[in-house]
Amino acid sequence: MKEGSVPVPAEQYERLAALAAARGVTPEAQLARLIDDAYAGLDGDVEPPETLPLGVCDSDEEE
Repeated sequence: MKEGSVPVPAEQYERLAALAAARGVTPEAQLARLIDDAYAGLDGDVEPPETLPLGVCDSDEEE
C-alpha cells in the first residue's frame, strides 16, 4: 500500500483525537485503523474476531 497524507478538517480531527485518546493511541494510528477497517468492511466500533476471548462470537447468525 502506498504511503500518503489524508486531509482531515479541523472539526473532524478534534473528534478523531478524542476517539484516539479514549483508546490510548495517536490520532494518526486511529485514522489508520479506521481506514484499514473500512477496507476490510468492518464496523469501527466492533471488536475484530481475533481479539475476542475464546468461545465469544460477535455474529448474530445462528448456525
